[in-house]
Amino acid sequence: MKAKKLFYIVIASRLRRSNPNIIAAVCISLLGLFSCEERVNINTQASPPRLVIYGYITTDTTRQAVSITRSTGYFVTTKPEGISNAAVSISCDSQVFQLKESSAEPGVYLTSPDVFGIPGKTYTLQADVDFNGDGNPEEYEATSYLPFPATLDSAAVVPMLALNNHLQVIVWGNLPEESSGYYSFHLYRNGTVVNDSLRGFRIVRDNYINTKKITALPVFLLDPDDDREKLSPGDTVMVQVESITSEYATFIDDARTELRGPIPLFGGPPANVKTNIQCLTGAKKTGVSGFFTAYSKRKVSTIMK
Repeated sequence: MKAKKLFYIVIASRLRRSNPNIIAAVCISLLGLFSCEERVNINTQASPPRLVIYGYITTDTTRQAVSITRSTGYFVTTKPEGISNAAVSISCDSQVFQLKESSAEPGVYLTSPDVFGIPGKTYTLQADVDFNGDGNPEEYEATSYLPFPATLDSAAVVPMLALNNHLQVIVWGNLPEESSGYYSFHLYRNGTVVNDSLRGFRIVRDNYINTKKITALPVFLLDPDDDREKLSPGDTVMVQVESITSEYATFIDDARTELRGPIPLFGGPPANVKTNIQCLTGAKKTGVSGFFTAYSKRKVSTIMK
């Protein structure tokens, strides 16, 4: 402290004989030189775990699936824990499909392979889950309408003239007379889905198409420098269109917004993505996330020339 005080005295004595502008500049520099730093510790304690239920039923004759897991903290890198021993069913009118837990993946519940959904019907998911492990399962329920399908007649892969070396996937087909208003598209290369991530989920509204006739609709732009999107002659390219509900389209958009963060950067804090899963019994203190949806599928394929 004595050395610092002596430094100030020497500087002050010299500044008395200096230009006022120089004095101001030196004073500002001194303030920056001797400014203090304070360490701030931010509490990053994880929030309580939430019950996550995600499931679907489609028009495909296949095993319909429901996943029941426990959420993990933001900084946890391990896979969420599956919740076993739940009682899960999907019903419509008088039909009830019981789901059995997968022997290979805890927390994943599957129907028998011959189960499929019918367009125009409403399906209900019911799940009894002992989330807290107290021996008293809570009942959860969600419903979803299954929209009528769009049809795809043909597809083609053509050069995108505006972007050098890029390819464009276009399709032809028809929208249903009773449209849900929302359609999602998935692209497969030799049987492997290309846009399987939440970021790559492609949703189109029917007002983008404008008419019931789908004519040369561009649905994908492929970058040849991306190994997943790069096509070679002889590759089988398949486009799948799903007719989805507006509620499910909103769920996907909200999930993507929370994934990429607020825009602008310092916007409002993120909120939990809205779910259609409801707790019917119990204390209802458990936080619930996820979604149950029903949708129809149609596919068309072409060979890369």
